[in-house]
Amino acid sequence: MVTIELQKEQNTVQVLACSETFQKRGKLAEQLQTTLDIEQLLALYGKEVQQTLQISSLTFAADELVFAVFGYVEQQPQHSAAIYADGEYLGQLVYSKASGFSANDIKKLNQYHQKLIFPLRNAMRYARVRRQAMHDHMTGVGNRLLMEEAIVRAKASQARFDIPYLIVILDLDGFKAVNDNAGHLVGDRILQRFARTAKAQLRGYDEIFRYGGDEFVLLLKDADEKSASQVFERIQLGMKHDSMLAEYNIGCSAGAALMSNKPEEEQVLLNRADTALYEAKLSGKNKICFAN
Repeated sequence: MVTIELQKEQNTVQVLACSETFQKRGKLAEQLQTTLDIEQLLALYGKEVQQTLQISSLTFAADELVFAVFGYVEQQPQHSAAIYADGEYLGQLVYSKASGFSANDIKKLNQYHQKLIFPLRNAMRYARVRRQAMHDHMTGVGNRLLMEEAIVRAKASQARFDIPYLIVILDLDGFKAVNDNAGHLVGDRILQRFARTAKAQLRGYDEIFRYGGDEFVLLLKDADEKSASQVFERIQLGMKHDSMLAEYNIGCSAGAALMSNKPEEEQVLLNRADTALYEAKLSGKNKICFAN
């Protein structure tokens, strides 16, 4: 009699545990379906598989985008899965796990993938449209709206992790004369060539935005005057090696300002960099000056 009661209790516990698991998975599916931000989507998904399957790291790669969702790849067994939605390739998920992947682990991951596929496709489409809206159509770099968001993120990162950021405003020397005399088509091509040249000289975690006209803004992470000067020198060297920029004798001046640890409006920060830019222009151009 006692044995039967224990068996009943065990069954009840098993059913309750199973029910809780289904509720948890159902909640995950609902959260994924209502999330359009791809980073948040992958974070929700990653947290679930990390807790459930003790995954050490997860990376999602799609075209030029790579998201290190959590952890970092060590010398551990890996499992890769190509993700498709109705025949459309979305990208690849790469997992690592210290103990390796059992057949049951892979089965569970495949079940999770079914919950992820269509929310992921929606988030990627949304990110594509948003990217188009937040990038300058002529040069392909971020526009002012994206710059404003990036500065907000940088302020939060600086406050939380004490990482220094620098804002640099770049202004093309000699551009107005070329634009007036050679025409706007040539001017447009110069802007495109400069944006491409400048972007190529940045470190992987730095960002560039078109501020307006022939002005661009750099957001340099973990930077000081020395590293900012090095970036500027690389940009100047790249401009000399670009045939069109060299042909039209296009130069570049820059003003930089260190992001304050104290509360500071974005426009105040940009005004400080702009004042330094004005100083660079007055003192001979083709140089970088720093705000006090």
